Amino acid sequence: MVKQELFIGNHYYNGIYGKKVMVVGHQKHATDTERALYKDNPMAYNVSTDNTDMLKELINGEYMKWEPGDRKAWMQFGKMLSGNLNFNLGTEQSSKLFDSIAFCNYLQIPDIALDNRQGKDEECLYVYSENIFKEYLEEAKPDKIIVWGEPYKYIKKIGTELDDRNCRIVSPLYGKIDVLKINHPCRVERGGYDEMIKRIKAFIQKN
Repeated sequence: MVKQELFIGNHYYNGIYGKKVMVVGHQKHATDTERALYKDNPMAYNVSTDNTDMLKELINGEYMKWEPGDRKAWMQFGKMLSGNLNFNLGTEQSSKLFDSIAFCNYLQIPDIALDNRQGKDEECLYVYSENIFKEYLEEAKPDKIIVWGEPYKYIKKIGTELDDRNCRIVSPLYGKIDVLKINHPCRVERGGYDEMIKRIKAFIQKN
């Protein structure tokens, strides 16, 4: 299985509010083209640059070819992370913001391939992905991790859970890392932005 590259933005080490922030999604959503190409043999999918390609497209304003749901997710997350309700993709603010994070999807394969992996095979995939995730932590050494939903239940296993949305990872390899679980950005209704902006800002700024 191909290991996905971790995306680390050019301004990542400068931080957001002075902290190195990693964002973790669940898995890549295969495009219609990819589904058609790999429908008979989904495990042949072995593109190792999904994480880096996605963020480079986002930073360079090449996201219009994405599925609408993906564009919506990053637009809404950008509003929450920047604290700007007028945030838009394709702007200078957007490029700088997303060039200031590290990003990975937790699972190492897209959803088209996961459809064919159930039971013990699926558990093996999560164990494999956990080991790769630990390599990401060692490489990026983030101060803060913001997790989009599902992967939190796996990430908290390598740390100490503080409550149902927060855990802390402490290791001589990674240092101290605080982890915040948020709902997938697509699920945040317009009226929920203010609360999420405050929660994310307080989380990142907290020492």
